[in-house]
Amino acid sequence: MDCFCAKSGKKRQVTIEDLARHLGISKATVSLALNNSPLVAETTKARVMETAKEFGYRPNYFGTRLSKGKSDVIGLYILGGEKEKCNWTLPSSWMFYNPILKAVSTELAMHDYRCNFGVISVEEATKQGTISWMIQEGSLDGMLLVVQDDIDYSFLDVAEERQFPFVVLNAKVSDNISSVKVNNDLGARKMVDHLLRQQHRRIAYLGGPEMDSNAIERRDGFIKTMSEAGIAPCPELIQYGDWQRSSGWKAASDFMSLDEPPTAIFCGNDHMAIGAMQRLQEAGLRVPYDVSVVGYDDTEMCQIVVPRLTTVRQPLEQMGTLGAREVLRQIDEESTTATHTNLEPELVVRDSSISITHEPKIVS
Repeated sequence: MDCFCAKSGKKRQVTIEDLARHLGISKATVSLALNNSPLVAETTKARVMETAKEFGYRPNYFGTRLSKGKSDVIGLYILGGEKEKCNWTLPSSWMFYNPILKAVSTELAMHDYRCNFGVISVEEATKQGTISWMIQEGSLDGMLLVVQDDIDYSFLDVAEERQFPFVVLNAKVSDNISSVKVNNDLGARKMVDHLLRQQHRRIAYLGGPEMDSNAIERRDGFIKTMSEAGIAPCPELIQYGDWQRSSGWKAASDFMSLDEPPTAIFCGNDHMAIGAMQRLQEAGLRVPYDVSVVGYDDTEMCQIVVPRLTTVRQPLEQMGTLGAREVLRQIDEESTTATHTNLEPELVVRDSSISITHEPKIVS
């Protein structure tokens, strides 16, 4: 059996030219056979297909596009959670996803591309091969995938193997697949620096789900910035929520029942911060005079609640726009060379955080 290797000695992707050379027939005949052309004898088709399978041949995206034309459709999918528990439609999640999806669809429409939108569970992607099938099926010109979970993304290797235009939004999952994300570590650092400048030293942190990539980056940014300031984060002051208001309510109750409660609570998103403020106000504490509370995302609710919420603004529309432009670049240039963009978030200081003036009250 032939071995198709690059000069480095590593196995390379098999081409139509390799198959033609092995079979002793023309590249045109191999191409026609792979596309089930009636111009090729059935026995020849069978030989070509058998050899292609034997050597693991996978058609190149751009070659297929030249022979079949383009669909003018780009897939835009959210990957998240378990099939029966995916919570992307919950208010906290939708406020995050909506600006991204709106920007992507707007940018693609400006270039006469239609969006095929859907939600794919982790199980469907990893075990059922849904994304791999859509890439190889040939009805899409490219794909953008919005991810949130810190999982093994090797199921996306097919995009690189097929040289298929592909962009991941909200995380970097591979050096070889383009990505556009927000620098969550930097956003958390900016918020902690803000609280430290206000003389807070005992700062509680409520993060998102432990397997969420955004939550991991924000937690790491919090811990590193506190440590660099010479403050060892206390385990009792770090909790994990589910991005919903209820987990903020519960965490605030737990934090303020400690013998030495925090003077500030940093929540990993705005919904949890609002839940924390509600619990503190129910307990008779004044935000920010007794306890400062800050969030992350800068959703519309930040300016509706009282006091208005100090938070971190994410350039989500920019993420969507740049992601769409990157997949279009790959299509236009017929190049899937990966690019990676890490956008800078902005600290937005409002009324819910203030310098320490006196000891906070303790919930009885």
